Amino acid sequence: MTIDLKQIKQRLELKQAELQQSITALTEAHPTPVGAIEASEGPQDFEEVAVDFLETQQEQSLLVNQQALLTEVQRALGRIEDGTYGYCIVCGQPIPEKRLEALPWAARCLKDEAQLEERNLSVTETYDADLN
Repeated sequence: MTIDLKQIKQRLELKQAELQQSITALTEAHPTPVGAIEASEGPQDFEEVAVDFLETQQEQSLLVNQQALLTEVQRALGRIEDGTYGYCIVCGQPIPEKRLEALPWAARCLKDEAQLEERNLSVTETYDADLN
């Protein structure tokens, strides 16, 4: 089985358009981040303020995640254009086709992705320990 770059590119472009549309909708809903004080300027009922603030925070978190995924999709499209698509950006080894079928924006082989996640987890654990 060989990767059909034309099909992958179409999938990535479709995902890019979907993410851009979603980001636009989220940005229009809340053009600037809303803090607790701004959230409380509307209804004065504490429960309503808390629910509004929580919903806004969830939407902003979703926006950040979608922007990050959009960046990954755009980078994958760039790798298709420059001929490096399908190769790990860390070690240069081919990324398994099944991984690319599942995540066409994958930039790392499984080994390097696992190492990245392990480093991120240890940084988070260190940060959490510092807070305590």
